[in-house]
Amino acid sequence: MYWLLSRFKSLALLSLFIANFACSEELSGLLDGKRFIGHNGEQGYALDQDEVEEIIFQNGLFTSTSCEPYNFNSSEYSTRVVGNTIHFEAVTESPSHGKISWQGVVSGSTAEMTFIWTKERWYWDTRREYWFKGVLKE
Repeated sequence: MYWLLSRFKSLALLSLFIANFACSEELSGLLDGKRFIGHNGEQGYALDQDEVEEIIFQNGLFTSTSCEPYNFNSSEYSTRVVGNTIHFEAVTESPSHGKISWQGVVSGSTAEMTFIWTKERWYWDTRREYWFKGVLKE
């Protein structure tokens, strides 16, 4: 009887492990068709309410509209599901303005993310941290 109970516990633990692994599976294009409208700002500075940011997920690509004037390209994004949230990452690059590394979480109709802009130069490097909070555009 003890052997049967021990085997049952092992199967139950294995099932939980497999279920957790499946819940955090990486899926491509999961956010495609979604657009989030909100504001962003540099960490530690007052928010500029006049600047509206739109984040777009389309055809497997991530786009930040406020970064387009600086020639930051759209780039592929990766996602993984954790519980009821979708976590994503992307890196956008500009030929003249460096790169931006994005990390965010989508929960229901809201998105929150942090992003780090870096630009390397021969005389000094730039590294600034920003944030974004927005809601799904209907």
